[in-house]
Amino acid sequence: MVQRNALDLKITTYEEAKHLVKEIGILPLSSFIPDHPSLDSVTKFKDWHTGLETDPWLWRDRFPGDGLAAYGRFFAKKPLLISAELFPLVKNLLEDPYSVEERYEDGLLPKASVEIYQTIADQEGIDVKTLRAKTGMKAKESKSAFDRALIELQSTTDIVIAGISERLNAEGNKSGWNSTCYMTASHWMELYGHAPNSLPTPEAKKQLRAWIEEKYSAAAGVYLTKIFKL
Repeated sequence: MVQRNALDLKITTYEEAKHLVKEIGILPLSSFIPDHPSLDSVTKFKDWHTGLETDPWLWRDRFPGDGLAAYGRFFAKKPLLISAELFPLVKNLLEDPYSVEERYEDGLLPKASVEIYQTIADQEGIDVKTLRAKTGMKAKESKSAFDRALIELQSTTDIVIAGISERLNAEGNKSGWNSTCYMTASHWMELYGHAPNSLPTPEAKKQLRAWIEEKYSAAAGVYLTKIFKL
């Protein structure tokens, strides 16, 4: 069982992290899935936020940028990586059958979510500062609604975190904090050649159940079974 061995694993390179994500499929940044590894649990605390190639904080953005894993708050409002091999199946089960516009018309989404989604779709890879400005949500009082809409759109796999953009000054030198960038999940998949999973829901659930039973502990399996309503 990959998960059981991974609990005691310590990795120090991006290459090792790539192997783990490919093997395990779902890797949270921090521990919240019972009896299941996370990026912080399999790395050393001293390696974080160093700015070096061995910094796991930087790896989280390399994964989507390299097309190796989707990155976002897909469930439990927690950031996690889902391997490119598994993400189409996960998206099949988490996505809403109705479009963002249809959900808004049915009263299931606020107008902010529609505007955010459409702005991202119009400018794939947009950074969060530009996104807030273009949607008229730059004011401090709009931040909570903006953040809620982003999480909601990630939880239905409408959008993913695409990586980061560096903030540069007029001379082209790095200045200030990096910005998170977003793109639609369908664009990310198309960009890196990941075909959608179009299995009927019962078959998709059966496939994910098989993955969970093969890869994960009983405790993690119980948790994920509830999340995906398997």
